[in-house]
Amino acid sequence: MTRIAMTKPLPLFVTAADARYWRCLHQLLRAAQRKGWTEQAEWAAYDLGMEAEQRARLERDFPWVRWETFSYEGLPEQYVPSAGSYAWKAHLFWPEVERASGPVIWMDSANLPLASPSEMLDHIDQHGIYLLHGQAPLQERCDPRVLDALDVPRWTWGTRECVTGLVGVDAANPVMRDFMRRWCELSADPEIIRPKERIERHMNDQAVLNAIMAEATCKGDVVLPQKDVDISSGRPARFLSTRNKVRPSFPIWADWFSRAYYRVNKVLDQFLHRLDDFHLDHNPFWRMYKEYFGVHYKAADGSVTDMPCPFGHYYADPFLIEQNGETWAFFEDLNYFKDRATIAAMRLDAGPSKAVQVLDPGCHASFPFLFRHDGQLWMLPETCKNGTLELWRCIGFPDRWEKVRNVFEGVNCADSVMLEHDGRWWLITSMESPMAGGMYRYLAIFHSDDPVTGDWQAHPVNSQGLEVTSRCGTGRNAGGVLRSKGRLLRAVQSSRDYYGQGMQFREITTLTPEAFEERVVPTPDDLRMADQEGVHHLSRLGTLTIWDKRTRH
Repeated sequence: MTRIAMTKPLPLFVTAADARYWRCLHQLLRAAQRKGWTEQAEWAAYDLGMEAEQRARLERDFPWVRWETFSYEGLPEQYVPSAGSYAWKAHLFWPEVERASGPVIWMDSANLPLASPSEMLDHIDQHGIYLLHGQAPLQERCDPRVLDALDVPRWTWGTRECVTGLVGVDAANPVMRDFMRRWCELSADPEIIRPKERIERHMNDQAVLNAIMAEATCKGDVVLPQKDVDISSGRPARFLSTRNKVRPSFPIWADWFSRAYYRVNKVLDQFLHRLDDFHLDHNPFWRMYKEYFGVHYKAADGSVTDMPCPFGHYYADPFLIEQNGETWAFFEDLNYFKDRATIAAMRLDAGPSKAVQVLDPGCHASFPFLFRHDGQLWMLPETCKNGTLELWRCIGFPDRWEKVRNVFEGVNCADSVMLEHDGRWWLITSMESPMAGGMYRYLAIFHSDDPVTGDWQAHPVNSQGLEVTSRCGTGRNAGGVLRSKGRLLRAVQSSRDYYGQGMQFREITTLTPEAFEERVVPTPDDLRMADQEGVHHLSRLGTLTIWDKRTRH
């Protein structure tokens, strides 16, 4: 029997321009031809309102392009490019996807190919879609009222946006086809794509596509490349340059000058971002200048003692524990020169002693929450850099610990605490909105019948994405849950302008497997130090209170 060889459909690149952008389109097509993007590929370009001589020049110079005219007949005013909504983009792109059976790639006319598109085409072939990430979160690029109207889960609102200057989809993938169809349909609604009263940075067609894909992307049902667009990023995708705009009258012979101008600007911009990242990650003196916490504790007689800290370090996130009749503080010990922290401990009886290093899980560690269960001492440190929430058991106080299990894997949990209440164990944490870079977090609660061996069940409140709109950390635990006069008081960070700005107390009024409610309450009289600016964490043991305070920011 003769086997018939099946040929894969050629990629189809789709682009468009009006009279203002015809020179951008000319530059794009010349670069595509020069970099081999026209080999084994088809191209279609839409005339959005070019002048006759502009269109004629493009057709003469690029006869291999399928030229189309975009018809505005019967369409509302929002589809006209000058309206600024970009509704036309999805409206012309979806029919191309609908007719195709292979890769279809939208290209803004101001894009400029720099290298082979094979990386992009391979990802489309494997995962069905290709988009480049921007730097801003979804909620800063899409009006929250639009997100609510489209039922976008709030816990996804902090995820980083993707840009729509480049959209690659596999037209044979039914899931991706449905995304493109919905993008087209929703673009017809003016209050979705470009509301009259909108946030300043609402990004129109880009906002809509990101909104309809957010949940699937955050759940991992859609796999995007971990690549940035070449704007405001130190390490962008290298095969494409974006926003290479040229004036309609710019001479074609001078394209080299335009390319060189943008190239120099992009190289400089990317270098400065890498330099900034280097300072943040590797320059201890830069971090010393920007960030410092001091730890203090107050005894029953009202005297306050400063916890000594060596040069090149700071201490933060202190928790108190009593062991064998002695009072100890466990805390984050950040070493500026190593650019990460470990967990240390210090005995406080008769004044502070020398700090003892007690736990180094191999990544930045902080917030060493301690609790007792079945006669043993346990620690739930923050190890989100590992993508885990880890449970450790003390096998030799204070500095011998063994890891028992990963409570969660593949998540970014910060400032996690446990408590026993009404016969169940509760885990309250601050979970990162996926791919948010650690900035946007939401309240997450889980419950179990056993804190060590039990399975943790997600609470319905997690889907509400509480606090996800708070950029600087408001709502994160600022210590363990305190029991005061029959009440559960949750100390939380309150940071409007910068991380570690302050804290507040909230009373947990309802905590059941079905419901959670809390309300802000006044600071207890014996914890007035929490009202100072810069206090971001507090712990209490009997009449002893310990807290940290940010003094540089």
